Amino acid sequence: MNNDNPRRKRRILRSLRVDEVSGVDHPAQEGAGAVLRKSNTMNNPEDVIRDALAVRDDGAEPQFDADLYEQAILHEARLENSATETFAQVLARVASNGNDHVDALVFASQRVRDREAAMGKSAPAAPSPVALDAERVRKSGSSPRYARDDYHGAMQEIAKAEARPGEGVAGAFARLVSEGRFDDLYAAAELAEEHERAEAMSKAAPEDRFYPMLMDLALMRKRQGETIEQAASRLLHEDATVRDAYAAVNGL
Repeated sequence: MNNDNPRRKRRILRSLRVDEVSGVDHPAQEGAGAVLRKSNTMNNPEDVIRDALAVRDDGAEPQFDADLYEQAILHEARLENSATETFAQVLARVASNGNDHVDALVFASQRVRDREAAMGKSAPAAPSPVALDAERVRKSGSSPRYARDDYHGAMQEIAKAEARPGEGVAGAFARLVSEGRFDDLYAAAELAEEHERAEAMSKAAPEDRFYPMLMDLALMRKRQGETIEQAASRLLHEDATVRDAYAAVNGL
Protein backbone atom coordinates (compact mmCIF):
# COMPACT_ATOMS: atom_id res chain seq x y z
CA MET A 1 0.00 0.00 0.00
CA ASN A 2 1.30 3.46 -0.94
CA ASN A 3 1.08 5.62 2.18
CA ASP A 4 1.85 8.75 0.13
CA ASN A 5 -1.34 8.46 -1.92
CA PRO A 6 -3.11 11.85 -1.49
CA ARG A 7 -6.48 10.20 -2.13
CA ARG A 8 -6.09 7.73 0.69
CA LYS A 9 -9.10 7.91 3.01
CA ARG A 10 -8.33 9.68 6.27
CA ARG A 11 -9.61 8.43 9.59
CA ILE A 12 -10.37 10.69 12.55
CA LEU A 13 -10.01 9.15 16.01
CA ARG A 14 -12.61 10.63 18.34
CA SER A 15 -12.35 8.40 21.44
CA LEU A 16 -8.62 7.79 21.78
CA ARG A 17 -7.11 7.66 25.25
CA VAL A 18 -3.41 8.47 25.62
CA ASP A 19 -1.87 7.57 28.98
CA GLU A 20 1.70 8.61 28.21
CA VAL A 21 3.59 10.80 25.73
CA SER A 22 7.33 10.06 25.49
CA GLY A 23 10.18 11.67 23.59
CA VAL A 24 12.30 9.40 21.35
CA ASP A 25 15.57 9.76 19.42
CA HIS A 26 14.17 8.58 16.06
CA PRO A 27 10.46 9.45 15.68
CA ALA A 28 8.34 7.45 13.24
CA GLN A 29 6.85 10.69 11.90
CA GLU A 30 9.43 13.43 11.78
CA GLY A 31 8.06 16.82 12.73
CA ALA A 32 4.94 15.44 14.43
CA GLY A 33 3.78 17.33 17.50
CA ALA A 34 1.72 16.45 20.55
CA VAL A 35 -0.74 18.84 22.16
CA LEU A 36 -1.95 18.21 25.71
CA ARG A 37 -5.16 19.76 27.02
CA LYS A 38 -6.41 19.60 30.59
CA SER A 39 -10.06 18.78 31.13
CA ASN A 40 -12.25 20.35 33.81
CA THR A 41 -14.19 17.52 35.44
CA MET A 42 -16.87 20.01 36.56
CA ASN A 43 -18.06 20.00 32.94
CA ASN A 44 -18.38 16.21 32.81
CA PRO A 45 -21.29 15.24 35.07
CA GLU A 46 -21.30 11.72 33.62
CA ASP A 47 -17.90 11.06 35.22
CA VAL A 48 -19.14 12.40 38.55
CA ILE A 49 -22.25 10.19 38.37
CA ARG A 50 -20.16 7.08 37.67
CA ASP A 51 -17.96 7.89 40.65
CA ALA A 52 -20.98 8.46 42.90
CA LEU A 53 -22.42 5.07 41.91
CA ALA A 54 -19.11 3.44 42.79
CA VAL A 55 -19.08 5.21 46.18
CA ARG A 56 -22.60 4.05 47.01
CA ASP A 57 -22.61 0.56 45.48
CA ASP A 58 -18.97 -0.56 45.80
CA GLY A 59 -17.79 1.35 48.85
CA ALA A 60 -15.24 3.31 46.82
CA GLU A 61 -13.71 6.48 48.16
CA PRO A 62 -15.18 9.71 46.73
CA GLN A 63 -12.92 11.23 44.08
CA PHE A 64 -14.65 14.61 43.85
CA ASP A 65 -15.61 17.50 46.10
CA ALA A 66 -19.15 17.62 47.45
CA ASP A 67 -19.79 20.65 45.23
CA LEU A 68 -19.26 18.58 42.08
CA TYR A 69 -21.68 15.87 43.20
CA GLU A 70 -24.27 18.54 43.92
CA GLN A 71 -23.67 20.24 40.55
CA ALA A 72 -24.30 16.87 38.91
CA ILE A 73 -27.66 16.74 40.75
CA LEU A 74 -28.51 20.06 39.07
CA HIS A 75 -27.55 18.49 35.73
CA GLU A 76 -29.89 15.54 36.34
CA ALA A 77 -32.71 17.93 37.24
CA ARG A 78 -32.22 19.86 34.00
CA LEU A 79 -32.59 16.61 32.04
CA GLU A 80 -36.03 16.14 33.62
CA ASN A 81 -37.13 19.73 33.11
CA SER A 82 -40.91 20.03 32.79
CA ALA A 83 -43.06 22.77 31.28
CA THR A 84 -45.49 22.44 34.18
CA GLU A 85 -42.90 22.73 36.97
CA THR A 86 -40.40 25.33 38.04
CA PHE A 87 -36.77 24.22 38.10
CA ALA A 88 -36.80 24.31 41.89
CA GLN A 89 -39.82 21.97 41.89
CA VAL A 90 -38.10 19.62 39.43
CA LEU A 91 -34.99 19.55 41.62
CA ALA A 92 -37.05 18.83 44.72
CA ARG A 93 -38.85 16.03 42.85
CA VAL A 94 -35.75 14.26 41.53
CA ALA A 95 -34.19 14.50 44.99
CA SER A 96 -37.09 12.59 46.52
CA ASN A 97 -38.51 10.25 43.86
CA GLY A 98 -35.89 7.51 43.85
CA ASN A 99 -33.86 8.64 40.81
CA ASP A 100 -30.91 6.24 41.00
CA HIS A 101 -28.29 8.74 39.83
CA VAL A 102 -29.51 11.46 42.17
CA ASP A 103 -29.65 8.99 45.06
CA ALA A 104 -26.01 8.03 44.45
CA LEU A 105 -24.95 11.67 44.09
CA VAL A 106 -26.67 12.63 47.34
CA PHE A 107 -24.99 9.67 49.08
CA ALA A 108 -21.53 10.61 47.80
CA SER A 109 -22.02 14.29 48.60
CA GLN A 110 -23.14 13.51 52.13
CA ARG A 111 -20.17 11.15 52.55
CA VAL A 112 -17.81 14.01 51.71
CA ARG A 113 -19.73 16.51 53.89
CA ASP A 114 -19.64 14.13 56.85
CA ARG A 115 -15.90 13.73 56.44
CA GLU A 116 -15.43 17.51 56.26
CA ALA A 117 -17.56 17.96 59.39
CA ALA A 118 -15.44 15.40 61.23
CA MET A 119 -12.35 17.39 60.24
CA GLY A 120 -13.91 20.60 61.54
CA LYS A 121 -14.68 22.21 58.17
CA SER A 122 -17.79 24.36 58.02
CA ALA A 123 -20.14 24.86 55.10
CA PRO A 124 -19.46 28.00 53.05
CA ALA A 125 -21.67 31.02 53.54
CA ALA A 126 -24.45 31.71 51.05
CA PRO A 127 -23.34 33.92 48.13
CA SER A 128 -25.20 37.03 49.28
CA PRO A 129 -24.40 39.20 46.22
CA VAL A 130 -26.33 36.80 43.98
CA ALA A 131 -29.22 36.49 46.42
CA LEU A 132 -29.37 40.27 46.80
CA ASP A 133 -29.41 40.68 43.03
CA ALA A 134 -32.34 38.25 42.76
CA GLU A 135 -34.23 40.38 45.29
CA ARG A 136 -33.34 43.52 43.28
CA VAL A 137 -34.68 41.92 40.08
CA ARG A 138 -37.99 41.09 41.79
CA LYS A 139 -38.44 44.54 43.31
CA SER A 140 -37.32 46.66 40.34
CA GLY A 141 -38.17 44.44 37.37
CA SER A 142 -34.74 45.19 35.93
CA SER A 143 -32.39 42.76 34.17
CA PRO A 144 -30.39 40.15 36.11
CA ARG A 145 -26.68 40.80 36.55
CA TYR A 146 -25.78 37.11 36.83
CA ALA A 147 -26.25 33.99 34.70
CA ARG A 148 -28.82 31.28 35.34
CA ASP A 149 -26.21 28.93 36.81
CA ASP A 150 -25.18 31.58 39.34
CA TYR A 151 -28.71 31.81 40.74
CA HIS A 152 -29.05 28.01 40.81
CA GLY A 153 -25.67 27.80 42.53
CA ALA A 154 -26.84 30.30 45.14
CA MET A 155 -29.81 28.05 45.95
CA GLN A 156 -27.43 25.13 46.32
CA GLU A 157 -25.12 27.08 48.65
CA ILE A 158 -28.00 28.20 50.87
CA ALA A 159 -29.23 24.60 51.13
CA LYS A 160 -25.74 23.50 52.19
CA ALA A 161 -25.47 26.21 54.81
CA GLU A 162 -28.94 25.63 56.25
CA ALA A 163 -29.12 21.83 56.16
CA ARG A 164 -30.28 20.48 59.51
CA PRO A 165 -28.56 17.54 61.23
CA GLY A 166 -29.45 14.33 59.37
CA GLU A 167 -31.34 16.24 56.67
CA GLY A 168 -28.70 16.42 53.95
CA VAL A 169 -28.42 19.05 51.23
CA ALA A 170 -31.14 17.55 49.01
CA GLY A 171 -33.56 17.40 51.93
CA ALA A 172 -32.75 20.97 52.90
CA PHE A 173 -33.29 22.06 49.31
CA ALA A 174 -36.72 20.45 49.15
CA ARG A 175 -37.69 22.06 52.48
CA LEU A 176 -36.52 25.51 51.43
CA VAL A 177 -38.41 25.23 48.14
CA SER A 178 -41.62 24.40 50.02
CA GLU A 179 -41.01 27.39 52.32
CA GLY A 180 -40.70 29.74 49.32
CA ARG A 181 -37.13 30.68 50.19
CA PHE A 182 -35.91 30.27 46.61
CA ASP A 183 -38.69 32.13 44.80
CA ASP A 184 -36.59 35.22 44.04
CA LEU A 185 -33.55 33.21 42.97
CA TYR A 186 -35.61 30.95 40.74
CA ALA A 187 -37.40 33.88 39.08
CA ALA A 188 -34.10 35.65 38.43
CA ALA A 189 -32.61 32.45 36.98
CA GLU A 190 -35.56 32.07 34.60
CA LEU A 191 -35.23 35.68 33.46
CA ALA A 192 -31.47 35.34 32.99
CA GLU A 193 -32.06 32.23 30.87
CA GLU A 194 -34.60 34.09 28.71
CA HIS A 195 -32.13 36.91 28.13
CA GLU A 196 -29.32 34.49 27.26
CA ARG A 197 -31.50 32.61 24.82
CA ALA A 198 -32.79 35.80 23.19
CA GLU A 199 -29.22 37.02 22.70
CA ALA A 200 -28.17 33.71 21.15
CA MET A 201 -31.25 33.59 18.89
CA SER A 202 -30.62 37.13 17.64
CA LYS A 203 -27.56 35.81 15.80
CA ALA A 204 -29.58 33.40 13.63
CA ALA A 205 -30.49 34.23 10.05
CA PRO A 206 -34.29 34.59 9.53
CA GLU A 207 -34.38 31.61 7.16
CA ASP A 208 -32.27 29.34 9.37
CA ARG A 209 -34.46 26.45 10.55
CA PHE A 210 -31.74 24.49 12.33
CA TYR A 211 -30.36 27.19 14.64
CA PRO A 212 -33.54 27.64 16.76
CA MET A 213 -33.78 23.86 17.27
CA LEU A 214 -30.10 23.69 18.22
CA MET A 215 -30.52 26.55 20.72
CA ASP A 216 -33.49 24.79 22.36
CA LEU A 217 -31.49 21.56 22.68
CA ALA A 218 -28.41 23.41 23.97
CA LEU A 219 -30.56 25.20 26.56
CA MET A 220 -31.83 21.86 27.85
CA ARG A 221 -28.46 20.08 27.84
CA LYS A 222 -26.03 22.84 28.78
CA ARG A 223 -23.62 21.92 31.54
CA GLN A 224 -22.69 23.83 34.65
CA GLY A 225 -20.74 26.92 33.67
CA GLU A 226 -21.51 26.72 29.94
CA THR A 227 -23.26 29.38 27.90
CA ILE A 228 -25.95 28.29 25.44
CA GLU A 229 -23.58 28.91 22.53
CA GLN A 230 -20.80 26.84 24.16
CA ALA A 231 -23.27 24.00 24.72
CA ALA A 232 -24.40 24.22 21.08
CA SER A 233 -20.80 24.04 19.86
CA ARG A 234 -20.13 21.01 22.09
CA LEU A 235 -23.24 19.21 20.83
CA LEU A 236 -22.21 19.78 17.20
CA HIS A 237 -18.84 18.20 17.95
CA GLU A 238 -19.93 15.37 20.26
CA ASP A 239 -23.45 14.35 19.27
CA ALA A 240 -23.75 12.40 16.01
CA THR A 241 -27.53 12.96 15.86
CA VAL A 242 -27.08 16.72 16.04
CA ARG A 243 -24.42 16.61 13.31
CA ASP A 244 -26.69 14.50 11.09
CA ALA A 245 -29.57 16.94 11.60
CA TYR A 246 -27.30 19.85 10.71
CA ALA A 247 -26.16 18.07 7.55
CA ALA A 248 -29.74 17.22 6.55
CA VAL A 249 -31.07 20.75 7.06
CA ASN A 250 -28.18 22.31 5.18
CA GLY A 251 -28.15 19.75 2.35
CA LEU A 252 -24.69 18.44 3.16
